[in-house]
Amino acid sequence: MLIEWQIASVEDWHADAIIFFVFEKADAPLAGFRRYLEGKGSWLSGSAALKDFQAKPNEMAVCYAPSEEKAIPRVILVGLGPADRFESDKLKNAAAHALRKCRELNVARPAIAMTAFEGLPLESPAALRESLFGAVAGLHKFNELKTRNSEAESAPETLFLLSESEPDNPMAEAVNIAESESGGVMLARDLTVSPSNRATPAFLAETARQLAQKYSFKIEVIDLDSAVSMGMGAFAAVARGSREPAFIIIIEHAPPGTENDPPLVFIGKGITFDSGGISLKSPDKLDAMKQDMAGAASVLGAFEAIGRIGLKRRVVGILPCTENMPDGKAYKPGDVLKSFSGQTIEVISTDAEGRVVLCDAIAYAAAKYSPAAIIDIATLTGACIIALGNQVAAVLGNNEELMDSVKQAGWDLGEKFWPLPLWDFYFEALKSEVADMKNVGDRSAGAIIGGIFLKQFVPREVAWVHLDIAGTAWTDKDSGATPRGATGFGVRTLFEIARRWPESQAWGIIE
Repeated sequence: MLIEWQIASVEDWHADAIIFFVFEKADAPLAGFRRYLEGKGSWLSGSAALKDFQAKPNEMAVCYAPSEEKAIPRVILVGLGPADRFESDKLKNAAAHALRKCRELNVARPAIAMTAFEGLPLESPAALRESLFGAVAGLHKFNELKTRNSEAESAPETLFLLSESEPDNPMAEAVNIAESESGGVMLARDLTVSPSNRATPAFLAETARQLAQKYSFKIEVIDLDSAVSMGMGAFAAVARGSREPAFIIIIEHAPPGTENDPPLVFIGKGITFDSGGISLKSPDKLDAMKQDMAGAASVLGAFEAIGRIGLKRRVVGILPCTENMPDGKAYKPGDVLKSFSGQTIEVISTDAEGRVVLCDAIAYAAAKYSPAAIIDIATLTGACIIALGNQVAAVLGNNEELMDSVKQAGWDLGEKFWPLPLWDFYFEALKSEVADMKNVGDRSAGAIIGGIFLKQFVPREVAWVHLDIAGTAWTDKDSGATPRGATGFGVRTLFEIARRWPESQAWGIIE
């Protein structure tokens, strides 16, 4: 779907439908809609659909203009619910539902007027960004593998942005950002929903190569033999159990002039199928374990967005990608592994493989790049779902400022994070009699224990945050902007952190 500005007086606007947002039980319409009602849309006052419309969240009314009104024959009203409960998510989802209604009605050229945002408790550029993201991402479907009963729907061809004057820089930038991040989220969703016999480590490596070619990123793909020779014994132990070739994928965006800057490093867990290894998982919903690479997918999605917008900052992505399988060469409970950092790990459960591959990637990132900060993202623990549910991810780390930045960026974009502590006494659960640490403790504080394990591989001088997205990477409910299935959660937050990243100084460590 193309997004195009249409600059003209209200009387000269033209589209197949125009979309307006309405608060429930409001004393008066939002200012921009009110002016439309008083002018070009004066015919609406006699519409029965308008009179029946209550503006509950995502409720819609399609009002048809008289036959003589040919420039804009429809007005689509979308409810935002009560004004005192408004969040940006409401606008994003309302826009998604409106565009789906356009698809249902075969409306080829819908429009959103910039005046539609007047009166919202959100700055107009942010409102435009959220509504465009919802409009685009809400239409997304993964149909690549369907050969039957998959008739193409007539998605809108062009979404017009109606304005009486040329957009200023913040508004124009909002469009660019929304298109960039929606592209990244859709890539992450497609990768996460793809079956594991398609989205193999090699497939992720090829996807990264395509991104590198498209956006002139640097790329390095480290195979298993090379990982072993480099001392990545933890990653290698997990990878040996699979017959699918394993890779550590490194992708780097370093625009001219930034090549020597300390980079922001994103690390994504890329377990393309998790059987649990020798510690075999229950067969219940085992098919869902194709989703265990959602962290890697989010990093690739963030790089898609970074490449599209041409960010002027150095960012590195590291994706340790492998399956976790119960082969004869698979690592076993009781094994002791030597990690890239030199620390040894006693394996208690092979189903805690995510932290085992991530620890080598984190230590490698710290040693090679002297990064400004490291953010890892992973579907790490079922315990995170127990603690926070399916709509909130956990944020843990060694730097309060960076954690707050992640939490705020996510909140602004509808990706909610909640901090969990990483106090030193939690390491007691990982003490081993035969190695430097165990890879799991008992069942208590599982999400925190996963984080405290990873913390052992982060040098004290490096700002680091761990994002556990186990509950948020997939949804069984359709919210509008996020259809049922893979969510692409984390892409927008990583992208926003890269955009907001301080240019003059790195985050300071808070002991």
